[in-house]
Amino acid sequence: MKRYYFVITYLPEQASQEILAGRCISTLHDFLVFHHIGGIGVGFPRWTEQSLGNQIMFCSSNQLRLSQLHQSQYFTMMLAQELFTVTDVQPVPADTAEVRFYRNQGIAKLFTGEKRRRLERAKRRAAERGEEFDPERMGSNQPIGMFHRILMDSQSTQQRFVLHVQKEKVAEVSDAGFNGYGLATNQTYRGTVPDIRIVI
Repeated sequence: MKRYYFVITYLPEQASQEILAGRCISTLHDFLVFHHIGGIGVGFPRWTEQSLGNQIMFCSSNQLRLSQLHQSQYFTMMLAQELFTVTDVQPVPADTAEVRFYRNQGIAKLFTGEKRRRLERAKRRAAERGEEFDPERMGSNQPIGMFHRILMDSQSTQQRFVLHVQKEKVAEVSDAGFNGYGLATNQTYRGTVPDIRIVI
């Protein structure tokens, strides 16, 4: 399976990588919805334990669709304003290592506000069933690996939400797909992207 990619680098040093990544992913999401397609994955070439990095990569086996995404209004505007650099669409080099960037929705459940909402909902449901509420049955806190947050703005609800993203190395290419944000998930979508490193 031949795949193609392009990489965007955010140039302002003080820019929020979480917000710019969110805007780039929103551009991808709108593109996928408009064309009724999937199959474009997202990667973060400069991901470290400390930060998401100032680059985002888009990858697909569909060169035409990737080229169309490459020409999206947001990307061309940011390029014209010299806030982004954008590479050409090019083939993924042979023997490139593979990684999976996946959205882990379970992480949100570990935060206080979400825990409180889940406890209140469980308590209400127990009362509706006529059962005694036992908060111990809600489960224990499992240790989780390192993750980064991407800040997204929902056009439908006008609310900000967070994508919690984790990275794992994988042994081989998987074309098991991506969600509407170009990410793998814990179970349903298990697609991988090449571990591209671009020096700007």
